[in-house]
Amino acid sequence: MIIDNVKDIFSLEGKSALVTGGGQGLGGAIAEGFAQFGADVSVVDINPDTAEAVAEAIRKEGRKAVSIQCDVSKEDQAHSAVEKTIRELGKVDILAAVAGIGDRAMAEDMTMEQWDRVIDINLRGVWLFDQAVGKHLIDRKAKGSIINMASIGGQVGVKTGNANYCASKGGVIALTRLLAVEWAKYNIRVNAIAPVQFKTPLIAGLLEKPEIVDYFLSYIPMGRFGEVREMAGPAVFLASEAASMVTGIVLNVDGGHTAM
Repeated sequence: MIIDNVKDIFSLEGKSALVTGGGQGLGGAIAEGFAQFGADVSVVDINPDTAEAVAEAIRKEGRKAVSIQCDVSKEDQAHSAVEKTIRELGKVDILAAVAGIGDRAMAEDMTMEQWDRVIDINLRGVWLFDQAVGKHLIDRKAKGSIINMASIGGQVGVKTGNANYCASKGGVIALTRLLAVEWAKYNIRVNAIAPVQFKTPLIAGLLEKPEIVDYFLSYIPMGRFGEVREMAGPAVFLASEAASMVTGIVLNVDGGHTAM
């Protein structure tokens, strides 16, 4: 046989994962997915209550979990979150940098405050955690997997007032590819996931507007929005040995959007 047991290559047993934005939405699903495949998990979120709720759910399933409040755009808080994760879980093998926000305005009306806030969370926040976890893995001489949350908005044009968001996600994609090349020699894989619109708090208000719903769905060949549970599988794949030869990719989880 070429492989002994294909199921084993998806196992995260013995691994420790850190998930930013892990207290809700896509981050929460990814954190719980990692735990179900055997990882201990650090749930990092700006909201300590939601972070602890996800961590407690993971503990009830028999895995170790810690919750950490953090503004991912703040360098000291990001470094502290990584250091606390290492103290509590012993190491970090997997990073899912998911935390992100939107702040919409048409390009001609967008303020610098809106621009800076989204770039700080969505791009600077990813960079701070990528760098801190990357340094930790390099110092340990340990292979690892870093997964950055991008978006189809970083690859295609949209007309929903997202100049800041799309720029941030395009930056995440470029950063992902650069780090994949720079850190390949350390056996650190760096990939991105790019979702289409998923039913998360980020777009909850927009889904109350029929014209916006119609616009979104017109670009999704599968004809529906993503469910948060559908993000766990792609993240587990990229985190696991099943993706041991995969680095520098953008995995579109988009119902066919970017195929149009």
